[in-house]
Amino acid sequence: MFKKIFLSLVLVACICFMTQELWSAEKYPNKPVTFLVPFGAGGMTDVTARLIAEKFKIILGQPFLVLNKPGASGTIGVRYALSQKADGYTVIVAPMTEVFAAPYFLGTEALNFKDFSYVGGYMPQQRVLFAHADAPYKNFAEFIQYAQKHPGEISVGSGASQWALEVVKSIAVKNGLKMKYVMFKSGGEASTAILGRHVNVCETGTGTPAFQVAREGKLIPLVNLGTGRVPYFPEVKNMQELGYPFWSIVEYGLTLRAGSPEEIRKKLEITLQQVVEDKEVKEKLIQMGLTPKFMTGKEYAETVQEVVKSVPQLVEYSKKAIEG
Repeated sequence: MFKKIFLSLVLVACICFMTQELWSAEKYPNKPVTFLVPFGAGGMTDVTARLIAEKFKIILGQPFLVLNKPGASGTIGVRYALSQKADGYTVIVAPMTEVFAAPYFLGTEALNFKDFSYVGGYMPQQRVLFAHADAPYKNFAEFIQYAQKHPGEISVGSGASQWALEVVKSIAVKNGLKMKYVMFKSGGEASTAILGRHVNVCETGTGTPAFQVAREGKLIPLVNLGTGRVPYFPEVKNMQELGYPFWSIVEYGLTLRAGSPEEIRKKLEITLQQVVEDKEVKEKLIQMGLTPKFMTGKEYAETVQEVVKSVPQLVEYSKKAIEG
């Protein structure tokens, strides 16, 4: 008798829990949602987060507020997000490919893939190494030759992508280059650095201020550190085409803390697809030199997990880079 009563109570509790979860998802969001950007203001993570936040607000009827928490290639902000409730009100907006790779490069504790619930992807991005238009090298081959003849003279900046910077170091290893490396908190900050001539060359993503200035002819794209084509610069070779063993892969997306209600995750996924396929959003992203592309949460999770597998090899290889 007691056993039957106990099982009945458990069943009632489960039904109540499921009903509550469904009600929560149906009413979600009933207060402002935080878009946690783990990079600095002015970079493409920040810019695109603010763009899609406006559309999320229109579709879901609540403000989506962007909060920047930069540092350690995105891991500081992401760890902060993991300290918040798993209720769907803190959404990470970031290239999780970059975030998962960062601890390998920084020698810090790795992030656990299972600590996250993946909403979906919205944009791949190419990372480009830029030089000043009046530099003594006008293409990648000339840059390599110049750097070989001037060891320790060239300073390389990075727009908050540790992965892309390590790819630059792998180029240095292969060609016997000695260069200085500087990490910035965002693509915006890195763009300011190269435009202000604080570094000789700088890697940033497509869409950044540096990219826009390159479209005006004031900077030169030397090489694509990724594997695709650079919008507006289809002639620029990528790392695969040049026969290099490593390259950077950047996929932007939305992510939640694991344990967030599946119904809320799914609602965000559906909304993200609507936003990415919105005509106005697509036009704005394309005008900036970006490539809108929706991925489901499952596809995004699989992509992130797969591409990060090459990172440990890159770490070991780039350690040989001589700095100075």
